[in-house]
Order: sequence, then C-alpha cells, then structure tokens
Amino acid sequence: MPTQLSDLSALGWFPELPQKKKTTEREPKTVFVDTSIIVDVDRGKEDVIELCKRLTGTNSAFISAISISEILTGSYLRKDYKAAVNKAEKVLSQFRWVTLNGETAKLIAELNAYLISKGQPIEYQDVAIAASFLLEHCDVMLTENKEHFERLPNLKGKVMTPKEFCSEYPS
Repeated sequence: MPTQLSDLSALGWFPELPQKKKTTEREPKTVFVDTSIIVDVDRGKEDVIELCKRLTGTNSAFISAISISEILTGSYLRKDYKAAVNKAEKVLSQFRWVTLNGETAKLIAELNAYLISKGQPIEYQDVAIAASFLLEHCDVMLTENKEHFERLPNLKGKVMTPKEFCSEYPS
C-alpha cells in the first residue's frame, strides 16, 4: 500500500486536475455550497441567508445533485411536506446545479478509496460533493463540516465556513 500522497497520485488516486486561473480577492469567487449551508438557510440563520443571496446574485454559487437530493429528502419527510418541498425548490433553484456522471463516479471511487485506506472515511454524500467540487474547479467549498472535507488533500486550503468566507471576502 502506498504511503506517500505522491505514490497515490502515481496510482491515479489523485489525478492531476486542470488548475483554474487564480482570481484576485476583489473578483467574485466560485463557491461550491455543501448541504450543511442549505440546512442553515432552512433554520433561518440570517448571516448564511445573506451570504447565499450574495453568492447566487453573482451566479457564482454551485450545488451538487447530492445536496439537492439530501435537502429534498428531508423536505419530503416533514409533516408539511408540500410547503417544505416548495420552499426547498425555491432556495435550491437559486444555485447552479452540478449533476453526476461517469467522470464524477470514478473520482468518487478514487477519493473514497483514499479515505478508507487512510482509516478516515467520511459519509459517501460528502465524498460525492467533494468530487463534484473538484471537477467544477470551484475556488471555495463552503460548509459547516470543514473537518470532513479537509481530509482530502486536494481540498486543503479551499474549504471555508460561512464565517471564514465573510471574513476573508467581505461584501
């Protein structure tokens, strides 16, 4: 079993992903929003709601089909599911949806195998969201679950909480 990250890259576990041009701090960042952020919106966290409005207003906010399915599942499980689904769809429609395909599935498998081999597995949904983020070449992964996503070397330095994002990129 390889022990160095470079060994894993040689095996194709972390393929070289094309690098996106670095933007300046004043340019809008492309941000990939994790499910936890939409949960915060549903819970009425004003700071997160305002941040999401800001990001979706510039068309720079992406969301995975995985997060969409997680949010809609929770909506369908509520007693007031019709209203909950309508509200969720309204919120989710503000983001650029990222679908899954064969390339995503392959990267999910590679990332999942890496985490399992390190004894640091995370939820499958988070691995799928991370793979989608990497393939979209977004600048920032916005999440309340930073520790999970930072287990992946390709995401180190790109994962931020809403508070960190607003501090680094004030409106």
